[in-house]
Amino acid sequence: MDTVLNLSALDDEFIPPPQSQEEYRFLVSLVSSITDFPRMSHQEQDILMRSLETYECYRQLDQLLRWRVARPERTHTQQLADYFWLMRVHHTGLDSFDSFIDVAKTSVKALQIPFSSVRLKIMDEILGAENFREHLLLLRAIVDDLEDVSQKVLALERLALICEKKLFLEGEVEPIYFQILKIAPHNEKARKFRKLQHVHNMEWAEAAEQLKVLAEHTENLQERARHKHELAQLHLYNLNQPGAALEILRPMAIQFPETRHTLIEAFERLELHEELLSALLSFERTSRSPDEAAQFKSRRGNGLLKLGRAQEAAKVFREALQLQPSSLLIHESLVSALLETGATAQLCDQLESLNDVVQLDSSKKMLAELVERARKVIEIHDTTSKL
Repeated sequence: MDTVLNLSALDDEFIPPPQSQEEYRFLVSLVSSITDFPRMSHQEQDILMRSLETYECYRQLDQLLRWRVARPERTHTQQLADYFWLMRVHHTGLDSFDSFIDVAKTSVKALQIPFSSVRLKIMDEILGAENFREHLLLLRAIVDDLEDVSQKVLALERLALICEKKLFLEGEVEPIYFQILKIAPHNEKARKFRKLQHVHNMEWAEAAEQLKVLAEHTENLQERARHKHELAQLHLYNLNQPGAALEILRPMAIQFPETRHTLIEAFERLELHEELLSALLSFERTSRSPDEAAQFKSRRGNGLLKLGRAQEAAKVFREALQLQPSSLLIHESLVSALLETGATAQLCDQLESLNDVVQLDSSKKMLAELVERARKVIEIHDTTSKL
């Protein structure tokens, strides 16, 4: 910016219309004092400029601020404050968005203003926190002037959010995230966006690649675990690769209990019965609640039942019912185990206990069907025994 004070701004034609002759004389005197501006102290300059702003002498104030920001003796902090003031003059006082953008670009390029200050001082305070259209234009104008990669990424992330969530310019979002990935290949927000695109298009292998990057490079431990869990679920349910899911989840199950049910399904898909039973026993002991422990016991009982170990299964189902006595599903599983063992007396007792559990009409219907099946099995069993 020009370091010479432009005295053309002192002409009467640049003075706003006064309310009275007395005010006019005061304004003339005020503006005339600008000639002494270069010799004033910093505090005196601020007093004069605030007075000019009060009386809406924005053209004069523009000249003074332009002169002052160009002075070599000004500190970075002082220049920054003056640039913010100058931007406010152009946006609010002179109502010139184009000249505001020019000042913003100049200040960002010269001072490398951090994005946090751009967001707070320029976007929120000068433009207004909800003025997303002007935020968009500002960010587009200044993003290439940000030299620090981390600051440029923050600006681009905000630009992408505005396009996607505030102005619904969906066609402009993808190029912004691609621009981010060029300078920050492991950027979490850009990778998440790419992953969602692939999931939407059912491109499961490509989605898995994005999740691998997220799982490897996300700094937050909980977030990294969440990405790994999602990757394992994708391998298990979408790519039909239970082995890959198992490899991811095995080291995580103790520290991250939310992954356990997915791990159990991977064991089941691979028919690793003994390893499944061992894992379920471990999960029972470290479960977070009685209900969760009952669920693990129930699944272990079902695993034992599949292996033909009905007596062990019945014992585990009874333990599960002690933790969750109202679970009709566990009651039914116990009945199935007792049917396998041929323990008809115990089966009858178990069916009787179900009357205390069932409350809903739909459940009562299910119980009636179960009782009928059990009676037929008992009759067949008794007939066979007599023969």
